[in-house]
Amino acid sequence: MITGTDYFLLTALSLPILAAVISLTSMNRRVMLYSSVILFLPLVAYSIYGLALGLNVLVPLGSLPSPIGNLYLISDGLSNSFGFTISLVSAMVALASYPYMEHRFKELGIGGESDWGTFYTLYNLYSVSMAWLVYSYNLLLTYIALELSLVFSFLLIYLYGYGNRRWVSILYFVWTHVAGVLFLIGIVIIAYTLGTLNIAALRAIPTLAWLIILIGLLIKLPSYGPHVWLPWAHAEAPTSVSALLSPLTVGLAAYILARLYLVSPQFIDSIRQYLLAYALIGGILAGFTVFRQGDYKRLLAYSTVANMAYLLVGLSLGQYGIIGLTLQYMAHALGKAILFMTSGAIIAAYETRDINKMGGLHTFIPSISNAALMGWLSLSGVFTVGLLAEFYLFLGLTSTIGLGSYSLSVSLLVLIGLALLFILTAYYGFWALRRVFYGQPRGTYTKVHMDKLLYIPLYIMGFTSVLLLFPPFSTALLHSLQVSVIGVVAHA
Repeated sequence: MITGTDYFLLTALSLPILAAVISLTSMNRRVMLYSSVILFLPLVAYSIYGLALGLNVLVPLGSLPSPIGNLYLISDGLSNSFGFTISLVSAMVALASYPYMEHRFKELGIGGESDWGTFYTLYNLYSVSMAWLVYSYNLLLTYIALELSLVFSFLLIYLYGYGNRRWVSILYFVWTHVAGVLFLIGIVIIAYTLGTLNIAALRAIPTLAWLIILIGLLIKLPSYGPHVWLPWAHAEAPTSVSALLSPLTVGLAAYILARLYLVSPQFIDSIRQYLLAYALIGGILAGFTVFRQGDYKRLLAYSTVANMAYLLVGLSLGQYGIIGLTLQYMAHALGKAILFMTSGAIIAAYETRDINKMGGLHTFIPSISNAALMGWLSLSGVFTVGLLAEFYLFLGLTSTIGLGSYSLSVSLLVLIGLALLFILTAYYGFWALRRVFYGQPRGTYTKVHMDKLLYIPLYIMGFTSVLLLFPPFSTALLHSLQVSVIGVVAHA
């Protein structure tokens, strides 16, 4: 890995902050919209550039006294894969948010230029804080970005959510702040014992620090058990925010764990079988819970809990598992952003989230139905980048527990559990698709004109998920990830 100044990266990470400033000061909602979309595109371009060239660069920002150490950004296959996903989804959801938020503002009895300015300011700051998190290579910077993303998302739920939005926003804030505090305690232990928070200089992270960080980030992820906050937050957040929370934010906990694993894999390797069992059992239980949901957004929220099990499985399966984790994050982000925005389109058109009153909506809003199909295909790994994710998770499985390290019965149980998780995802996805968009309508609907801004961005995300399965896109992506991950991990 080389060290050098990367002005392209620094500029790309700064422009969304400029979009927030424009949103705060402009009195024209169209200017706010276009700046929120356009000023994320340089980061999309940079991440594609980084993946195409297989960049592996540390970008110095300065240095602070011990125990903080050197402040770096990192541009490698891992950060650019996450950075590409965050920037593309943020830009597309910003575009699709415009007609949806017009409807939401009417429901709230607001909608002046200052209201639009507040929304897009918070939206841009929330999105860019996630981007800074994945490019940060010092744990202090990571923690700051993590907490900023929490604050801005909390405010968006508090101001624009549904139902008892203030209670839900506080529930979300408390649970995820507990996760952040545990992460902070863990990095303080690292700073005290190793004398630095510079990830490049970390070796053999203390077991206690690893354990506390893992517990905190399992709450943030969330894994099954500490997931109780997620269905409330994701269902009651404004759909534009749900389309960032569920696809992007929750998976960043897995990104942080993967980053730490790359420099100190011993602890995770030592608890691999327990972590795998927890992830698979939790993912399967959450998957079955999906079938019990009557609220479309709540259904999508529970599917997120189930999908987060993939990331935890990937963390448990060595270097190939980390690649699978990254690809699954991309597939889930693209697919789930599409699906949440389809729920927003249905809310805007028909004022309902009740699945029991849906059915047959393909006849009335085919553009949204087709987008939902693309979303579920991405989550299910059918002709999308999700297929590559499943392949690398199975590859990680064979390289870690399939080579004699465990008994045949254990290996078969894990294999069956992982296969069941994949099958369950596809089954409940197409079950939900049929319940919402096909069959006989269970309510009274009419054909409505759907604003192109509500579905064209969804198609862009859907086609991106398909393109990433095929060369030259998949070739560049996988090469960059292998250089970053397999070239760094000490062992599987």
